[in-house]
Amino acid sequence: KMVSVGLAAAATATTFAMRYTLLLITALALVTDHYSVVDASVSKGETTRKPPNILVLLTDDQDILLGGMDRMPNLRRYMIDRGVTFSNAYVHTPICCPSRSSILSGRYLHNGITKNNSVSGNCNGRQWQQDAEKKTFAVYAQQAGYRTSYAGKYLNAYGCQSSDNPECTRVPPGWDKWYGLVGNSRYYNATIVVSDDNGQTSKLVKHGNAYPSDYLPDMLCDRTLAMIREFTSSTTEDDNPFLIVNAWPTPHGPFTPAPWAEHAFDGAKAPRTPNWNASSKSMQQKHWLLRQLMPIDNNTEKLIDITFEHRLEALLSVDSHVGKIFELLEEKEELDNTIIIYTSDHGYQLGQHRLAIDKRHLYEHDIKVPFIAFSGMSKQALSRQDIVLNIDIAPTIYELTTGSSKIPETMDGSSFASLLYARRGNDNHGEFTFRDDFLISYHGEGFPPCGMAQCPLDPHGGSMPDSW
Repeated sequence: KMVSVGLAAAATATTFAMRYTLLLITALALVTDHYSVVDASVSKGETTRKPPNILVLLTDDQDILLGGMDRMPNLRRYMIDRGVTFSNAYVHTPICCPSRSSILSGRYLHNGITKNNSVSGNCNGRQWQQDAEKKTFAVYAQQAGYRTSYAGKYLNAYGCQSSDNPECTRVPPGWDKWYGLVGNSRYYNATIVVSDDNGQTSKLVKHGNAYPSDYLPDMLCDRTLAMIREFTSSTTEDDNPFLIVNAWPTPHGPFTPAPWAEHAFDGAKAPRTPNWNASSKSMQQKHWLLRQLMPIDNNTEKLIDITFEHRLEALLSVDSHVGKIFELLEEKEELDNTIIIYTSDHGYQLGQHRLAIDKRHLYEHDIKVPFIAFSGMSKQALSRQDIVLNIDIAPTIYELTTGSSKIPETMDGSSFASLLYARRGNDNHGEFTFRDDFLISYHGEGFPPCGMAQCPLDPHGGSMPDSW
């Protein structure tokens, strides 16, 4: 059982001081560009005012500090080498459902959104449905005339398996096209809620375990490619811009690669960072919960390395999909007017601080995420040091799709559209200090047997100076 705690953590652009008792959860992230697509070679008076298409590519549990991005050549070719990399991107709660609801709504965990991955914790609960879900970036984009599509994992407790229960096929507001995974991440045997008419009608489609027809990452890419073709078809009378979210289950457990990617990285070992399988002396300086961890044994070490290997292999499919998406946008002559954001709902751990395989903690390997923005005509790589958060995605997309910088008061985040607006190889706009602190919080998945101050003494003999 996890202890429910919250923490306001002061952060620099590069490091965190890990001094407080805390466990965390991170979720997905999204970013975009300014309402205008502007090239550095175009003068201010010649700015093109066509609203951009927006495409969000979201992975699940992908780390940035432990090699999770290192073996994706298409991602590097199409996005990292041509876009803006935010090197200090974080999630405020490192677990799936709370982070994803923060991305969609722009709210901190304590402001009426999801607390954990359960319905009782408001993961797809009534409070979420009646409040924050009606005010996501998709709702505002649709109201602004955008055609919208979502494909993939939504919230962990979304949907159910009965076609007779309306709750099982409910389509969240704001999405013209819906292809939502029922429940948590998986790679085969998925149940999908499908709707093509803004949720007026919907159905459950159940899949098996055959490759390639039932391999969920491929299914999601195929759906996204189909939506791009439909939205850019010369036969449609509607030429409004589109907002598309593609939310892979990858590389979340069970870490299942496509058959062609199996064994691609046989023998790969997780990074043995300085804090990997931390010493007893180091562990005694940590909070009570971490002081309960025993050293990593041989079996756990093997599990960590196998997990690392399979995660890398599963991400090869995502990398292939990134290439297909860019190639189709080029074919449709839409790439120059499309903003593409690649990010994850949170990071991961692979033995750091004796934590085997999971997330939830305040440490940077859990809360720091990949965050790359490709902005249309941009052809030059750029790195930004500004701190951006998952709660900034919704207000940024709001500004991009509505053209208004007056962000809804319900959103806790801030729009960073201006950071993207003034890029394109011209970094003479001066430094912009976006923030130097933010909140990190984690509520937990249940009811612990003791409060923090009443937890039993450390069985390994340590004291409890942090019993607050």
